Amino acid sequence: MKSLLFTIIMSSSFLSFGQMLSGPLMDEGRKMITTTNFILDDAREGVIIFNVSVDRNGKVSSAKVDPGETTVVSTPARIAATNFVKTFQFQAGTYYPEFHQVKIKVTLKASVAPKPVTQE
Repeated sequence: MKSLLFTIIMSSSFLSFGQMLSGPLMDEGRKMITTTNFILDDAREGVIIFNVSVDRNGKVSSAKVDPGETTVVSTPARIAATNFVKTFQFQAGTYYPEFHQVKIKVTLKASVAPKPVTQE
C-alpha cells in the first residue's frame, strides 16, 4: 500500500512542472484566473521559486525570487520569469487582504529546435 501511494505521488509530481506551492492565498481558496502550465521556454533549464503578492484587484503587485530554493542563476532568465509571473491574474474581491501572498514555482525548459531536413 505504501509503495502504491509513493508511486502515485511521484507520478503526479513529474506531471506537474510548476504550480502554486503554498501561502495564505491558497489557504483561503483564491482562484487563479490566468490559464498557464507554469512552464517558460528558455535556453536554460531549472526552477525559479517566487514569493508573490496579489492585490485586491487580482493583479500581481510583487514577484520576488526566492534564491534559496531557485536553481537558475541566470539574471536574464530570472527577469523573463519575473515578467511572466507578473502577467498572472487572480480572483478580485474587496473581502481579500490588501496584499495576498503565495509561493509559485516556474519551470524553465529548453526548447528543442527541430533538426533541418537534408536532401541527399
